[in-house]
Amino acid sequence: MVFLNLLLAGGLLAVSAPIIIHLLHRSKVMPYDWGAMMFLEELMAERARRLRMQEILLLIVRALIVACLAFALMRPAIKSPTAGVRSADTHTSAVVLLDDSYSMNTGHNRKAWQDACDAAIKYIGTLQSGDDVSVMFTSSAGKVPPPAALYDHERAREIIRKATPQYDKTDIPRALSAALQQLDSQHNPRRELVLFTDMQASGWELADGARWSFIAGTVRSARVRPNIILAATPELKPNNLALLKIEPSRQVVDSFTPVTFNVTVANESPEAMRDATVTFIVDNVAKATRSVKLDPGGREVVAFEHKFERPGSHYVACRARSSQDMLEDDNELNHSVVVIDRLPVLLVDGDKKDRPLGSETDFLRLALSPRDRDDPNWRTVIDTTVIDSTDLRYTDLSKFRVVVLANVAALPAAAVSEIERFVVAGGGLMIALGNNIRPDAYNRDLFRQGAGLLPVALKRIEGATLQNESSGAVRLVAAGSSAPKPAQQGPDPVHLASIVSNAPALDLFRPEKGQDWSRARVRSYFSVAAPGDGVRALAAFSNGDPVLLQKRLGEGRVLLFTSAIDMDWSDLPIHPFYVPLMQNLVFDLASAVIPPRNVPVGQTIAYVATGPNALKPHILIPPGGEPITLKTQRQGQLSIFTHENTKTPGLYSIAPEGAPPDERVFYTVTADRSDSVLDRLEREDTEKLERDLGAHIASDWSAMARLLMLDAGSFEISKYLLMAAIVFCFVEIWLTRRWA
Repeated sequence: MVFLNLLLAGGLLAVSAPIIIHLLHRSKVMPYDWGAMMFLEELMAERARRLRMQEILLLIVRALIVACLAFALMRPAIKSPTAGVRSADTHTSAVVLLDDSYSMNTGHNRKAWQDACDAAIKYIGTLQSGDDVSVMFTSSAGKVPPPAALYDHERAREIIRKATPQYDKTDIPRALSAALQQLDSQHNPRRELVLFTDMQASGWELADGARWSFIAGTVRSARVRPNIILAATPELKPNNLALLKIEPSRQVVDSFTPVTFNVTVANESPEAMRDATVTFIVDNVAKATRSVKLDPGGREVVAFEHKFERPGSHYVACRARSSQDMLEDDNELNHSVVVIDRLPVLLVDGDKKDRPLGSETDFLRLALSPRDRDDPNWRTVIDTTVIDSTDLRYTDLSKFRVVVLANVAALPAAAVSEIERFVVAGGGLMIALGNNIRPDAYNRDLFRQGAGLLPVALKRIEGATLQNESSGAVRLVAAGSSAPKPAQQGPDPVHLASIVSNAPALDLFRPEKGQDWSRARVRSYFSVAAPGDGVRALAAFSNGDPVLLQKRLGEGRVLLFTSAIDMDWSDLPIHPFYVPLMQNLVFDLASAVIPPRNVPVGQTIAYVATGPNALKPHILIPPGGEPITLKTQRQGQLSIFTHENTKTPGLYSIAPEGAPPDERVFYTVTADRSDSVLDRLEREDTEKLERDLGAHIASDWSAMARLLMLDAGSFEISKYLLMAAIVFCFVEIWLTRRWA
């Protein structure tokens, strides 16, 4: 037996009330001396025994009245040891959980979503008056407060009719946990949880044993174990052509150089697709269409090249089409592009010299901003500014996208704070080392036990260091020595070797791409401590020591180059790869667009306005919707405009009210592509769910009807206890009148 309202168990204390009243009102015996008493003693003893029996019987009846009422309020229910049939005497608390992932839109003439909704409405029709039902959806269950249980079944059916598939990432364990909690909070003695789903494998996370163990434990520990039914839509073998991602070949796009957009197309189908096409669109103008042939499960990257004519906000879109495709929700993909005509980079020189190419940043400045002798007007997008390290404290860092510290011995505390604010706000910082570096100052002020700018702690100089004297003579200093020594043969140099992390800036230098950087000789570099959490080693020397390490700090990134960027410690600048390497590293550090303009479904869109536009209202145009006036938050001279409802993937644009179209800023919202894989759960997976959760699989309505006959709940006896209390009341009245 279980009690559905155990909180009222304290009501059983009221059973003591009739007993206490009886004890307080017992007749007191008053002795009197009377000569004839001896003749009455036998008669009085017999009558006293009869009265005592009557009082005890009345006391029991009154106590039973109170006990029946107390137990009825606790709502006791008797668990059914065997399967039974739904009866009019037992009420049900039900949760209808609808899988509203966009994979439910699969189908040509009839979608899986329609089948699931029709089955859910039909299921609600089997509930009786007095049964309650909660309608929940996998996209929101566990993320928003639970819905109210409805006794109005028509209202529940209306909620289902108005629902549409959503584009949030599917998380079945989270939704099931929320549904079980909702069911456990209800009060009817019979419990049913029905999940209407296409049984798509993605989203079940069956490999996460800890979460599923928790769910199984929740089912076992429930006051009334629920009857769990997994109602599957009709099994199909759907074909699906999907666009997975758009990746530009360069992190920073400018108006001088063409950029290649690599579009990944996938065939998530059991059969080949031979008539697929992909159309490339820029700013709503179709530029090219390519035919694609894909084998079952095949992937292909289609490349489209485009050169933007003007700086500003642009977008590219791709649309895939195939007559075999049965899911259209993943056939379109958008990507917002910020095109610039100037990338300001600040080079902080820690070793300035008067002679040509003698300063620390001379080679880097030429690599980032080369000049064309035949065309004086030609320039790259990178615009460099060189300052001495002593001028850093007087420089406004907000004017730059990237800062490079080149062999700067140490930084004052004020400069460290300014650079930290710059990086946290989205700026990029590159730290290049050299012979002027003071490791103790860097570890104290920049590393700060992992909390500062420096990705790792510096140890010592490895190899041999070439120092340029003012006279132009070159000396070789062995690592660890305290004074210069005559020139001698140092240790064997190391070379740039393996790329140890996936970094877009280094893709060009993988062996299959043809750029060979292993010929460069590095004579000296700093050895460093092992990287901690949040730090990635991007590339290593031939001896395994790291050469490039990256750390994210706030919205920006810090890159550490453990050697020097000039000729003092290596011959890197004389090799052809030096120019693209340095440009790619700077582009990668400058690639952050704050706030981001390509966001996943559900993430807030934010736009920051400055100057006169900060005082104007801004309008957002969602995909296929009406214009919306954005919420505004003032922060000093800035205005931040936000929009939170990004449930629909597609293209969004923001512009000041009344602004021309070319002032629009484009944002893209993209759905997670895991729902594009339409494979169903394997048989062993469904068997595991049946075993661990006690769930039942229903492949059609006839199977559902058979499962609804199973009564895994209990038989509530509250009404019988109330009837017994009423009967005992009548008995108490009859006995009282009879014995009065």
